[in-house]
Amino acid sequence: MLDYRRQRGSLMIVAIVLILVLGFLGVAITFLSVTNTHNAVDELAASEALFLAESGLERGIKQWSLAPSTYAGEGPINFGNGSFTVTTPVILSATQARISSSATITTISGSVNRTIEAIANLGGPPISEPMTDLDNWEDPVLTNNQGKYWIAGGVFRVRTDNKNGDTYSGYRETDPTSLIFTLSAGQSINLDLEYKKKCNNAVNMDMAVEMVDTTGISYIVWSETTIFNNNSWLTAPTTTWTVPAGVTVNRLRLSFNLEKDGNGCKPEVSFRNIEITSASGAGTSVVSWQEIIP
Repeated sequence: MLDYRRQRGSLMIVAIVLILVLGFLGVAITFLSVTNTHNAVDELAASEALFLAESGLERGIKQWSLAPSTYAGEGPINFGNGSFTVTTPVILSATQARISSSATITTISGSVNRTIEAIANLGGPPISEPMTDLDNWEDPVLTNNQGKYWIAGGVFRVRTDNKNGDTYSGYRETDPTSLIFTLSAGQSINLDLEYKKKCNNAVNMDMAVEMVDTTGISYIVWSETTIFNNNSWLTAPTTTWTVPAGVTVNRLRLSFNLEKDGNGCKPEVSFRNIEITSASGAGTSVVSWQEIIP
């Protein structure tokens, strides 16, 4: 005879297991939903913080132009869903100052901060174009598809994919429609940047920063061709460069040339915190760009 009590016990175990599985699924779906919500909120907050920092910058430039000798910054000033703070202007000359604005938006997962800066002229608009994200640059120009590039945390990074001795080269440059500046013949500039190189095998790991003129001709301002491996950021020595006669520059270019390795290494180079400022003294125009979002 069938033991119905035993069958009922087995069904009960199956039912409990199903309940547990459904419970775990419910928790997982809830977790994913909450995570997606947090991410969406953080992305929106990042945009709001950037707009708020820009508002603070405009206010700082206005207030400094009204009282250039006494304005010492201000804030935090509450505005909308956050606040902004304008730091004390850095005086560059009798008619110029570097002004920085930082904004904070508080979200359900924490705070989002953004900072933006510009060089302001008395009697005129700021003459530097602060960039806040490398995504605003032109797409990379590559010789082939044997490598990859990505942007994270304000870093432009390039790496080879395979290990067969081929090369992966190209460049990424500023879009002259979004980063507007002009360097005239005879003007001297200073270049500062941080960089990394990974892969200590004997392969090409060339990287350079170039200035490009209005006709498309490029001029190498800084380059690094030494083969070495490092996991920490290196600060390049400040380089001074003068625009040649008859040349007008309006673009900044990051270039690279990586050779694939057959010994298990995928060469990689990274650029961060690139800044170009005038080296010609007080009263000259200053062109500045810096990746300032951490």
